[in-house]
Amino acid sequence: MDVLACTPEDGLELFERRIAPLLDDDRPSTCNQCHLAGIELSRYLQPSPCETMACMVDEGIVDLAAPDESLVLSWIDRATPTGGITAETIATEKSAMLEWIETVAACGEQMCEPVDAPCGRAPDETTCAFPPYVYEQASLDDPGGCSDVTLELVWREKVYSWRSRCFPCHFDSHAEDFENTPPWIATGPCNSASLETFRNAELAGYLDAESPERSLLLLKPLDEELGGVEHGGGAKLHGDDDPTLLDFTYFLERWAACQ
Repeated sequence: MDVLACTPEDGLELFERRIAPLLDDDRPSTCNQCHLAGIELSRYLQPSPCETMACMVDEGIVDLAAPDESLVLSWIDRATPTGGITAETIATEKSAMLEWIETVAACGEQMCEPVDAPCGRAPDETTCAFPPYVYEQASLDDPGGCSDVTLELVWREKVYSWRSRCFPCHFDSHAEDFENTPPWIATGPCNSASLETFRNAELAGYLDAESPERSLLLLKPLDEELGGVEHGGGAKLHGDDDPTLLDFTYFLERWAACQ
């Protein structure tokens, strides 16, 4: 078995060999194919590979604790074979990205020293930590009742906690990148950002009190074969047992019963 090379020089060689070609605008790749209005890996590009990785981690699209669960890999999977992009292209690019993430994760500070300002900005201690991209239902000790405080708690735990599945297209922090996409998901301190997002969803008509199962909060991300409606970002929920769908349904039924 080959010994893992963990020097900064080895990291640079891996990046230039497997990742840099994905950033070439003249080369058909999943990273410059738009699934909404242009998610491109190049928007995370920083002066060095380690700074680029730190930016991707900070933005929540790479999980060094669980590389194969990184959000960026699911973005690559969503690519459509067309215009020079083949199924083989998609598989190769996913493999390259996973290798890079796994290598940085395994090597740690031997390869990449900590970055003080990921994405070129200092960490904001008031920002709500980006949730892990996992598929487990949220646990909640629901006190019952219809007080505003209770419904806001259920929303935060059952809906806002899943916001990573909508990243970055509907985030207000990325509104300039997606001009034709409603930035209804607020960022900032957790409680206030969750509450603002809740109000945005209500005002936008994403919640249906008369038929909660017909709420756009559910139907937009739901696979059209399961009754969903057209969604520019593609289907996110692919089965009736999807934990996100179950959590959204729980909230919507609780909320609707209180209206």
